[in-house]
Amino acid sequence: MKKTGAARKTVLPMRPAKIQSILATTDFSEQSLSGVRYAVALAEKVGAPLHLLHVVEPPSRFSGMEDVPGALTDSQVAELARSQLKDLCERETNSNVRVRTSVRIGKAFDEITIAARESSANLIVIATHGHTGAKRVLLGSTAERVVRHASCPVLIVRASAGVKPVPFSPKKILVPIDFSKVSKDALPWAVLLARQFGSTLTLLHVVEKFPIDYTLADRGLDLIGRAEEQAAGDLKAMASSLARSSGVDVSTHVRGGSPYDQICDAAKTMGADLIVLTTHGYTGLKHVWLGSTAERVVRHAPCPVLAVRQFQRR
Repeated sequence: MKKTGAARKTVLPMRPAKIQSILATTDFSEQSLSGVRYAVALAEKVGAPLHLLHVVEPPSRFSGMEDVPGALTDSQVAELARSQLKDLCERETNSNVRVRTSVRIGKAFDEITIAARESSANLIVIATHGHTGAKRVLLGSTAERVVRHASCPVLIVRASAGVKPVPFSPKKILVPIDFSKVSKDALPWAVLLARQFGSTLTLLHVVEKFPIDYTLADRGLDLIGRAEEQAAGDLKAMASSLARSSGVDVSTHVRGGSPYDQICDAAKTMGADLIVLTTHGYTGLKHVWLGSTAERVVRHAPCPVLAVRQFQRR
């Protein structure tokens, strides 16, 4: 059996996380207002400037809208959006937050990620409708595409029609850890927010369970039990090290099953206000074949999710 040893038990030296500039998006719907309010609350808390963006998506050339008499041009729609953004800022922000607004024309996820790079934003805040099944396939998900392509962390706020948006003030933060260097990249961001909001952290490890041949059932269950026992010990050591270095209250939890199912269920059970996890940001065929635990969590989580893109290591 491969020994995990101290390498798994030690929290790697962490790059301090800092929120220096926030980009928030809105499509002027009631649901997107949740993301705007979270971004405003966060910007005020950390003293970061806020860039509020609306993207005008040109109609498909197959939609026939270009032939409709009196239909607004993209430029006219953009001008109307600038007026709406100004009204939104007056309603939702205050003098404690430095805000600038912009309107771009193009594909939403493309323009959001480009705007984040151009404005040097190191956090994107976006609301998602959380569609699943056929509706999600047909409509796609701007939030999931932004998570996949953005070069900075993305805070995804789940929003529902008719549910009043609430300010962002997480008190219980869940951090899934698989002991890889990649998963630990989420820790600096979790610590940053825990310090800012006086939150507690719970480190979660999921021992993935696979179908066991009935002829090897006893041995298979024994191996799973040992893996869970070792994970519990390693996770407690990590939590202890993290608590000492950060001054944050850290607890641990080990579960068995499918990672994204258990992450979402743990968040619901513990009443988490935020999940902070790392995403590989795969695109193309690699994304299709490997899928993404982070994106599944974004789609199903009962609370906001902060998806942190893994650090590029030499």
